[in-house]
Amino acid sequence: MDWRLNPSDDDLLAALERGGPMNMARAIEVMERHGLDGLVLGDPINVYHALGHWPQIGRTRPGQPPGTFALIARVRPEMPGLVTSRFLHHYSWADGRDRADVAVWLYNDLGDCGYETLGIVPDGPVLPKCTKMHLTDTEAHREHVSATLAGTERMAADAGGAIVAAMRGMGLWQGRIGFDHAVIGQVATHHDHPGSMVQAENILREIRLIKSPLEQALMARAARANVDALNAVGHAIRAGATHHELQVLYRQECAARGNTSVFLNVDRVSSDLSRIKVADGQTLMLDGVSSFLGYHGDFARTVFVGEPTRPARLAAEASAFAWSAVREKLRPGLRFSEIVALGSAAVRAAGYQAVIGFGPHSVGLAHTDEPGEVHGGFWRKPDFVLEPGMILSVDCPTLDTGIGGSAHCEDLVLITQSGAEPIHPLHEPVIIV
Repeated sequence: MDWRLNPSDDDLLAALERGGPMNMARAIEVMERHGLDGLVLGDPINVYHALGHWPQIGRTRPGQPPGTFALIARVRPEMPGLVTSRFLHHYSWADGRDRADVAVWLYNDLGDCGYETLGIVPDGPVLPKCTKMHLTDTEAHREHVSATLAGTERMAADAGGAIVAAMRGMGLWQGRIGFDHAVIGQVATHHDHPGSMVQAENILREIRLIKSPLEQALMARAARANVDALNAVGHAIRAGATHHELQVLYRQECAARGNTSVFLNVDRVSSDLSRIKVADGQTLMLDGVSSFLGYHGDFARTVFVGEPTRPARLAAEASAFAWSAVREKLRPGLRFSEIVALGSAAVRAAGYQAVIGFGPHSVGLAHTDEPGEVHGGFWRKPDFVLEPGMILSVDCPTLDTGIGGSAHCEDLVLITQSGAEPIHPLHEPVIIV
């Protein structure tokens, strides 16, 4: 899917019905690099990335162990697996899709009693059915999808048994498998998995660095709406408005465009509780992040409320210049550290005194969506090398205080074979109200 053609929301939804947004070529490459035969995934964000399905527990019971799982075999990535309860397969997975390419294993109860024997999926209604009533379109579709499994030997007593059956069925039981949640490793240990299990959260972020065409289209859609929402807030600012009021307005403007607000930083303040008022003559940065179908837009601009101070005006110029200078240099092979060095040198050479905090980061299923270097159990940002298919932000905020406000300029760009291309329309670096 070419994001430059500006596909409609219906086109994007239809694409997610057909498959997950994950870049499978990238997934195979990364699995080969780490010696993995496959992946067993339970974190809702990873299940969505693999299958295009956001498990219900991710929205209703965050923090609890997962109950829906996605499986990918490196040798057959085009045929993923799904483990979920019979009820959620009928009530959640069936909604919006009918996929013959996904192998499904069902279970009745959460837990792992150690049973591995599979039973037959019942040929009957999952929910009580009144034969005198007509089925709605939703009910008819759910009944159809459930009927495709009826009579198959894919029914486990509990989730642990279903995971084991799925791993066996997909040829993953003997292999070196990446997993993302402790409960998956616990199931493997309980059932004497003869292969090896590797914690793969960092590996999954490595896969997410390089976006598939569908991911690029979802990112562009999210970014365009996010840009419009933040610009609307910027043009609405008046002296006397509180930070909290602007954050509420941003949430409304995002929702009006089909996005979900994640945060709005106003004049370096991200707290939802701030009731500080915007002053006449103030310069302030707006940095807004919102998402569409899991993918994030990230955009920042400077606002002049009345006449800015001279240091603030120069800081806004420096921020915009810094981002423009960096954007022209972005290309495959460039390191994050080199981006910072290039930007800092350009600002100094142009004669600006402002201190700019260059902050490159990958954006995708999170605002900062990249693997880290493990250091004492914590993650630190590695010195990434840019590759085609990355979607990147380089934050360019001013760090000086006491200048009459704050300034920032930031857009999202796709790294191409020869450079970088913005994925949303560019706008003037300063909003004047």
